[in-house]
Amino acid sequence: MPTRRSVLILVLLTLPLLGGGKCAFFYSSGDDDDDEDATKTDVVVVVGEGTLVDDPVEGVRYESGSLAGITGSNGEFRYEVGNSVRFFIGDIALGGPVTGKALITPLDMVENGTVDTPAVINIARLLQSLDSEPGDGVITIPAEVREAAVHSNEALSSAIEILDFSDEPAFVNSASQLVAVLASGYPFTAVLVDADQARSHLARSLGVREHGPP
Repeated sequence: MPTRRSVLILVLLTLPLLGGGKCAFFYSSGDDDDDEDATKTDVVVVVGEGTLVDDPVEGVRYESGSLAGITGSNGEFRYEVGNSVRFFIGDIALGGPVTGKALITPLDMVENGTVDTPAVINIARLLQSLDSEPGDGVITIPAEVREAAVHSNEALSSAIEILDFSDEPAFVNSASQLVAVLASGYPFTAVLVDADQARSHLARSLGVREHGPP
């Protein structure tokens, strides 16, 4: 018996924090068999748009269900509504899965995370340390860093393997090596950002985002 299958994708692009509008896109696939006995299966995927922030983070890979991509110049990403989203620098997972929403920060990547949680601070330290253009209001992770931060890179495979954001000595040891190798092509000498400095930067960024500029 002929079978007809169609897939319907509904994309809702919501512009976080701007009170922006929404738009919907529809996509269907399947054969054109109109046999009245054919079986039709519809799948609806609702897609939302969010922003990754400790300053907007550009150049981080994200995955959410069937969606994947690289965060944009304003930290923007897409996620399947109702599904989780994860962020990566190459093969380095930045914390755990986060329920997709309009604004995600390192606090969300750690269970019960606050600006004082060591694992949260260490995620912020790695992001800030790999920023290729410090001081411009955006944390930029270049493509060459993502491409080098993989298990197959013999210079970094062990550092990636032992990286543990919740274990301070292990984190400092592996993250220092990661920064030294991954940022070796930067026009300045990159070092692992101090914990207090990273915490202050994160708190300041979230304060601006949550309460607006003075």
